[in-house]
Amino acid sequence: MKKHSLLLLFILFFGFTSFAKDAYNISITIKGAPETKFFLGYYFGDKQYLRDSAITDKSGKMVFKGDKALEGGVYLIASSEKSLMFDFIVSEMFFSLETDLSNLIGAMKIKNSYENDVFFEYTKFTNEVGKEAGSIEEDLKKAKEAKDTAQTRILTEKYRKISTDLYEYRQGVMAKKPTTLLAKIFKMMTEIQVPDAPRNSKGEIIDSNFQYNYYYQHYFDNMDLADDRIVRTPVFHNKFESFILKLTPQIPDSIIKSADIVLSKATGKENFKYMLFWITNHYETSSYMGMDKVFVHMVDQYYAKGKAFWIDETLLFKMKDRADQLRNNLIGLRGQNLTMLDTNHVYHSLYNVKANYTLLIFWDANCGKCKEEMPKLRKLYEELNPKASLSSKKFFDVYGVSLTPDAKEWQKYLREQQFKWLNVYDPNNETNFRKLYDIYSTPVLYLLDENKKIIAKRLNVEQVKEFIQEQENKNKTK
Repeated sequence: MKKHSLLLLFILFFGFTSFAKDAYNISITIKGAPETKFFLGYYFGDKQYLRDSAITDKSGKMVFKGDKALEGGVYLIASSEKSLMFDFIVSEMFFSLETDLSNLIGAMKIKNSYENDVFFEYTKFTNEVGKEAGSIEEDLKKAKEAKDTAQTRILTEKYRKISTDLYEYRQGVMAKKPTTLLAKIFKMMTEIQVPDAPRNSKGEIIDSNFQYNYYYQHYFDNMDLADDRIVRTPVFHNKFESFILKLTPQIPDSIIKSADIVLSKATGKENFKYMLFWITNHYETSSYMGMDKVFVHMVDQYYAKGKAFWIDETLLFKMKDRADQLRNNLIGLRGQNLTMLDTNHVYHSLYNVKANYTLLIFWDANCGKCKEEMPKLRKLYEELNPKASLSSKKFFDVYGVSLTPDAKEWQKYLREQQFKWLNVYDPNNETNFRKLYDIYSTPVLYLLDENKKIIAKRLNVEQVKEFIQEQENKNKTK
């Protein structure tokens, strides 16, 4: 029984593996190519990645195959030095390409791939007109240098005709072969035609923002966000990034609106995954103040709700925890109240500080950077409060929270420096200030308005005065 079982397992194993089928099998022959390694790569977003490799035989043939289907998109063949040989389309999983090293595009032959028939027909066309255009450009330069206006006019017209032919070729592909990836790439490259703004009976423009709003609302009309192949093209990323970074004002609420719009349109899983990851990562790591609001929104609305289907529980926990550390100290929110002890063990509340502007600073008497900032802060405090007494409401005040491990060192430093503002600490961690204000280093500065709403955060002392002046200017225009 034991031998029979082992034999049965042997037969089953080798029987299944013998008849197992490849999920993809792409044969590429480059006649005249050396017997060496070539790479199969693909475009993804704004980068190129390697997917597979194969070694050519004596005929220049290489075969890429695997048991998991390739994602559709624009792929490439690169040499062993990783220099580009040519691009091609992966949509079908079983096809072959054959060409010659001396004429990679012109000699290309395709078998069993309609997508590549269309792609290389266009590539051969552009190669030919490209050569012609290059020759015309050289002749045009000579004609202009010779001030030969007649020849310049003739050559300019020839160049214009090439541009027209190229445009018409692309239009033909989009009209006759609309489901091909090449047609969808051409469509992505097509700019939205914006109508003139409507006018009243006097000829005056009714809405000065009409054209911007129209372009914004129709920006993705030419992008098939249900087709996951488009994210693996050289065109997709730049179009998407321009919408988020250039067309959208870089204000958190505006960015959140744009993010929600584009993600609602992305019914293709790969497109959705790419855009959600890019937006989240870009604004989580942004050096611009206030962009953490975008990150918190993305976590709350997409990751925490299970829409980021590709991430594991560990990463999800870390992202949610990071969002929780940020959500209470976003710019525009009222800062959380803190009640801490001063050097005489008397409690003082942040909300009881009466001032037009309050600087909440977390610092450590042993921190080198803090020792640079604190004298600057004293100078700014005296400059902004030239006549204030200790009891009167100040234009600018400070609530200084010590993170010095040894309270005696903090108290010694205060005696030496004689700061006039409120200095407190939380020896028993009663306030949970580290989580409420995302404190993991020192110094950390928050600028609050009269109602303790956060105006700015994680700035240095030199920037405090600038933000106060900016806020004062805003207040004057209200």
